[in-house]
Amino acid sequence: MGAHSKSKHGAAHKPSRILTQAVEAQPWSRRYPAITIAALAGTMVGAPGGVAAAMVAGVGAASAVAPQAAVVATSPPIVAPPSPPPAPSASPTPTAKPTPTAPPNPYAHTTLAQLEPTGLYGAQSYFTATASQWSNAKIIVKVAEERKMPLYAAVIAVATATQESQLTNLTVATNADSLGLFQQRPSAGWGTAAQLTNPYYASNAFLAALGVYAPHYMSLSLWEAAQAVQRSGFPTAYAQWQSQAAHMVMAIVNGTAP
Repeated sequence: MGAHSKSKHGAAHKPSRILTQAVEAQPWSRRYPAITIAALAGTMVGAPGGVAAAMVAGVGAASAVAPQAAVVATSPPIVAPPSPPPAPSASPTPTAKPTPTAPPNPYAHTTLAQLEPTGLYGAQSYFTATASQWSNAKIIVKVAEERKMPLYAAVIAVATATQESQLTNLTVATNADSLGLFQQRPSAGWGTAAQLTNPYYASNAFLAALGVYAPHYMSLSLWEAAQAVQRSGFPTAYAQWQSQAAHMVMAIVNGTAP
């Protein structure tokens, strides 16, 4: 029994060593990849299939793999993704528009020489103007500027209004139907009573007539220019207010009037 056991053990041990040597040599795995240790074991122990089956499977697998190895795989062309649209640029900061500047005032910094182009005539009279008189004088100057007339025209008008009404808007007729700053008469065609008692209208009427009846007033004495419009019985009386009128106009234009 012991011999049988030894003989059996020895018989079983020898195939195991052969299998190990076959695997280490690897002649089958190089040529027949399908041959595995199990296939070799089957051959040695008489299992069905054995090496022959493994060889057949290996040849079939090689045949199946070979065509694939012959095909050269080509990668599809790499198409670059479209560039993203440019990011919207920040809106430019709007340029601040320059603040419009008022045109220079041609009447600013007026001098007495400009307001007395022909000099003074005779003795001069003066008075302290009230707020109401200053207001009426400012209206006369404003109208002269709006009509783009030399400020000597405003001096003539202020002196005339001072002589006729002491720069007061007379709303009650005196000397027949004379009204307003310049004692203009509705019956003489100067306008209605309501118009002539409006200092703005009355000033426009006087300065318009000055341009018509004394177009060369810049070269005339103040009283001559005033008389061409007013037709007064005392023509030279206007001259006495020229200095007063010139100083008032200069203060209004230069911004120093009360």
